[in-house]
Order: sequence, then C-alpha cells, then structure tokens
Amino acid sequence: MIYENATKKELRCSRCGSKEVILIRRYSGEALCRKCLRESLLSRMRRSVSKYNLLARNDSLLYIRTRLPYDNVLWELFRDMESEFPVKIDSIYTDMELPDELWNSLYGMAREILEGKKLVLPLILDDVVALFLRFIFRGSPSILIIRGRVFLAMREISTMITPFVEIPIEEAWALSKGKVNDMDILGYISGNNFLNMAFKLEKVNPGARFHFLRSLERLDLLRSIGIIFR
Repeated sequence: MIYENATKKELRCSRCGSKEVILIRRYSGEALCRKCLRESLLSRMRRSVSKYNLLARNDSLLYIRTRLPYDNVLWELFRDMESEFPVKIDSIYTDMELPDELWNSLYGMAREILEGKKLVLPLILDDVVALFLRFIFRGSPSILIIRGRVFLAMREISTMITPFVEIPIEEAWALSKGKVNDMDILGYISGNNFLNMAFKLEKVNPGARFHFLRSLERLDLLRSIGIIFR
C-alpha cells in the first residue's frame, strides 16, 4: 500500500510519530514522514557504499544529472552523504528524461569518461531489477548493475557506480513530489516493459525487488552468467 492524501489523517510515522506521513512501505508496512524516509534512504546509501566498497576518500567524482522526476532528490541525498568527506564532486547536466535513455547512454559514457574521474549514476533499485529481468527474458547482458557497479557486456566498468541500488522508485518519487500514486509512476514508466514488470511484480509480491537485488549478490548466480568477482 502506498500513501495517498485521503488516508493522511489516519496515519502516524512509524519512527517519530509525525502525522505528516508521505509513504507506507508495502514490503514492511512501515509508515514514514518525509524526514524519516530521507534518513532511511541515506542510511541505505551509506550501507551500499560500505558494503560494495564503491567510494574512496580521494575519489574525484562526476555526478550525472538528468531530468528524471527524482533527480534532485538523489543529487541532494548524495551530496549530504558525501559532505562528511573531503571528496571532490563535479556534476554534469544531461537531457535524459527516462530511465532507458540513461541505460542507452552508458556505452557512450564509458568511452568518453574523463581520466581520473569516477561517474556517479542516478540508477535505482528498479533499474537494477528491470535490467536483470531484461537479461532473463531476452538473454541480453549488454547492461547489468551488480553490487552498485555497471557491467557492460559482462565487463565491469570500475569507474561507473551507483549508491542508490536500495532506493525503490516510489520512495524517491515520494520525496520528490511530497506524495506518491501508483498510476503516476506507471504512467511515467509505461514505455518500458521491464520497469513496468518490476513495479507490478512488487505490487503482487512486496519485497520482490529486494529479493532480486540480493540474488545478484550471490557468487554462484554471478558465475553462472559469466561474471566472476575476486
């Protein structure tokens, strides 16, 4: 269940007790206000960076900005997370408005990447799952996101990372819009069969996207598709 205005007065944040609930997590039943949702997502990002060793203190980062509806939210979360460290963060704006436009640009980015820069991409949990579903149904491993890193044709691009792999689209959307509605999200992703599949699968089976994410951490699965981590 996702929060809508009609239920606002009946809810309180599961963490702080605030009446200003903007989202209920289907997979946990947790109701969250804006502040607690934001803190939860920051915590997940820090965990992903630490778990997958995505960033180092001396990194020179180039953040890819887009016109995705939740771009500002991801950018602000990332800046807040990195504000504690002496890293250099530049950003570059692009005209990409849809997730698949970003996917299709990754090969060009890999070729044109500036020496010494690490690209930070606004790829979220739904991108991870949709790309893996595309691989399952089409047998196309051209792009995969595994452990916060981008793989192109099964080759790890060590300079392309995303710390947002535990952020579902509806949670980024809620922070951006102040509310969230299934039909708004489905309308936005209507042109991408695999993003639609991932979102609808989550509605039927809450937690399914995180199950896919955890599956992509298993060495036996990765080796079976030709990816080996040392």
